[in-house]
Amino acid sequence: MAEIRPFRGCRFSLKNPYDLKQHAAPPYDMIDGETRDTLYDLHPHNIIRIIQNKPEPGDTANSDRHARAASILQEWEKDGVLTLDPGPSLYVYRQRYTSGEDGDTPSFERTGIIARVKLVDFREGVILPHENTLSAPKVDRYELLKATRCNTGQIFGIVQDDGDFFSAISTAVTGKPVGNFTDNDSVRHALFKITDPAAINRLVRLAADRIILIADGHHRYETALQFARESGAPAHQYVMMTLVSMADPGLVIRPFHRCLKQQKLLPAHEMLHRLGDYFKVREFKESSIGSVGQFVKSRDYRRMAYLDRATQKVYGLSLNVNGEKYLKENPGGMSYKWNHLDVSMLNSLVIHKILGLPVDGTTLHDIFNYEKNVAVAYARVLEKQDYYGAFFLRPIQIATVRDIVGGNERMPQKSTNFFPKFYSGLVLNSLEVP
Repeated sequence: MAEIRPFRGCRFSLKNPYDLKQHAAPPYDMIDGETRDTLYDLHPHNIIRIIQNKPEPGDTANSDRHARAASILQEWEKDGVLTLDPGPSLYVYRQRYTSGEDGDTPSFERTGIIARVKLVDFREGVILPHENTLSAPKVDRYELLKATRCNTGQIFGIVQDDGDFFSAISTAVTGKPVGNFTDNDSVRHALFKITDPAAINRLVRLAADRIILIADGHHRYETALQFARESGAPAHQYVMMTLVSMADPGLVIRPFHRCLKQQKLLPAHEMLHRLGDYFKVREFKESSIGSVGQFVKSRDYRRMAYLDRATQKVYGLSLNVNGEKYLKENPGGMSYKWNHLDVSMLNSLVIHKILGLPVDGTTLHDIFNYEKNVAVAYARVLEKQDYYGAFFLRPIQIATVRDIVGGNERMPQKSTNFFPKFYSGLVLNSLEVP
């Protein structure tokens, strides 16, 4: 089953554990141009220069950025900006945060271990993907990995567990963190180092009979697997991952809300009527950001909320008889449970049936703007006239993800937003270090 190992982590040399903030950065796929520039200005040794190096005049290919990143990484190692830990360790990554986007919900704590994990093909059923990936990000991450020979970001793995693995992680934490900081979303990050052989051996042993579900970092995992196959080197057959127990009470999933762009074949004022062909449509008593926010937290009969741009009102949607019939007659080779995910229903009934568009990754990214924040999605639709409206979804439960993936299916794209994200820069894994 899953094989994990301790490793000699490569970490920023810190005079104070709180100095880690000036070196850390969000994962590369959460960084836009403005954020990248801010991190560049934050500190000359911020990990942004490695994970998302800026294009420069004279670059002839995207790979030039990664070659530059590799040179910077070597320079930092030579100058002592980055240093290798003296012996193999496991690392505990702890995050404290509020689960809701508005900060008014209870605080949580999520704890994972950072380890080297043996790369295996998905077909072996040991490490499972939970959603499909796109080709462009994989090319970009492959070029970086090939140039640096280093895992610079975290892959988020969820370990199937009834509680003993979670207990072992929790009890392994001793002493003070070797690095900590609070990010701009008020998430507190802390890194601990485990060197006790007994604690390490216990975690390695407990992981051996587990299945790991990839929550975030599919592109990085598939890239590492490709590199390992092409290289064939024993040292390249492992990848750095942060493993969190499925029993961890701090394991929170947020939804991605969807702002739907208008298409030429269907006028904006007709969308609400067409939705009525497949959904029961009920107007909210109050159309406001607050009412939508409360809906997202609630558990009533309505499956999703819809803000209609034409009427500027909010409606509750739940599947009607025609919608149920369509899904039953057009399963697309997928299970009943998969087809009845809110995201799947939107893709099948709204994108494919109502708008007549193919349900593929390119189309979905072109037609939807994905938003994590209710207020941002709400304002976007009302301020701009090129939207039909916004669909507001509730979070998917981890048990649902487990059941879908356990049935050899992948979740639809952008169906889960595991929060908070794992930052880059806490610890790196050099593939050239035994």
